[in-house]
Amino acid sequence: MIQNKYIVRLAFFGLFINIIVNMIYYRYFIIEEMILKQVGEANIKIAGVYTKNVWNRNKTAVNKLHEFGYINLLQDADFIKFATTSVDIFVNLNAYISLYDLQGHKIITSSPIQITSQVNFPEDTLYQRIISQFDKYFLKELVVEQAFNKAFKGMTSHILIPRALFHMSGKVEKASCITSYIPIINRDLSRYPVDGVLEINTNITSLWSSIIELEKKVLLTFFIIMLIFLIIVISNTNYAQKIIDQQFEANKALEEAVIKVRNESSAHTKFFANVSHELRTPLNAIIGFSEIMMSTPYNKEHDNYIKDINSAGKHLLSIITDILDLSKASADKLLVEFIELDLNKLITSTVRIMNPRADQASVQLIEKLPKDHIVIKADPKRLKQVFFNLLSNSIKFTKASGTITIYAEKDEPKGLVYIQVIDTGIGIDERDIPKVLSTFGQIDSTVGRKYQGTGLGLPLTRKLVELMKGKFELQSKIGIGTTVTLTFAYD
Repeated sequence: MIQNKYIVRLAFFGLFINIIVNMIYYRYFIIEEMILKQVGEANIKIAGVYTKNVWNRNKTAVNKLHEFGYINLLQDADFIKFATTSVDIFVNLNAYISLYDLQGHKIITSSPIQITSQVNFPEDTLYQRIISQFDKYFLKELVVEQAFNKAFKGMTSHILIPRALFHMSGKVEKASCITSYIPIINRDLSRYPVDGVLEINTNITSLWSSIIELEKKVLLTFFIIMLIFLIIVISNTNYAQKIIDQQFEANKALEEAVIKVRNESSAHTKFFANVSHELRTPLNAIIGFSEIMMSTPYNKEHDNYIKDINSAGKHLLSIITDILDLSKASADKLLVEFIELDLNKLITSTVRIMNPRADQASVQLIEKLPKDHIVIKADPKRLKQVFFNLLSNSIKFTKASGTITIYAEKDEPKGLVYIQVIDTGIGIDERDIPKVLSTFGQIDSTVGRKYQGTGLGLPLTRKLVELMKGKFELQSKIGIGTTVTLTFAYD
């Protein structure tokens, strides 16, 4: 459970790192696509305009420049006109522009400026120093080596300098810039030789600062959101862990309680079994001696006493037997056999035995069995015990002139056998049915006190039916009667 908490937090940390990495890549994507690319394209357009409107229109001065060099043309009218026009255009553009001849000499410039690249400025904050290290790594592809020399071979290059010092007119200014080296191509010749090179330095300090400020705001917002989210995650995981721990402790306590109850139940079962065995021996002796005495003639009063002793002993023995059987069944130690038996014969035999008791109570027992004998696999002894218990209950709770019907039917399509014991007795309230099916369960009413019993008959009967893989159902209504349905499978 604790591992789950740390897995959630680790996943959150992974998400945090993933977002940071994506933000870094997005930063350099913006720098490359929205700054370098756009400024580079603008500088190429400047070079194109200059080439078309100045360079190509001053071919005489350009040819003299190639032939004599700019040093020898300082007094030349064509060259002076060319230089003046060039400077006017350079000054009107928002950039520092210089023109180089084929020997690499700077012949014309809009402003005398020297640019030096810096890794960091002394007053940089920690954030700026960290960003500079990222810039050093991610912007290395934007630093073109020997860009000036490559321009004389016809290659255009753009170099981003995020931290630079502009030296001009005795002043030093911190700035960010993009330097473009753009060759001037003579397209009149088939091989397009380079006529000269333009160096265009574009100050992007304001644009770069805007990106930095936006970046700070985004990062700050992101960190605040992530901090809040982290607090929520930690709080929720701690709360969830607390609930899980409480549940774990509750489950542990419940398991211990179940084990304790099982141990106590096992101890009670053993106690009932031992006591039942101890009581059955003297009871059998009492019943045996009372039967011997019943065969000996005494006066009428003594005969009644002996019969009462014999009847009470048999009743007590049946109770003890039920307790022993129920304790064994509850402990899953009551074994049942599965052998083929004739259900019709078993029911008829049971009814024959119970008839004297029914006659004594003035209750009629009715059999409704199919002509074809039903054969199922069950334990004959235990099934007979089930019928005895059900019929005994029905006789006890059915008033004189009432009827008890035992009914059996075979459902061949479903492969099931239904056995019902239906009486016209006093019935049970539906709310009390779960109670009478529980061990030692008795209805707390005048009816329950009138018909005293142990409350073992029905629970034991249901347990025996279930052990024989059958189904036990009880339906009852007060004043109408009770119906018990047993369902068994047959081959």
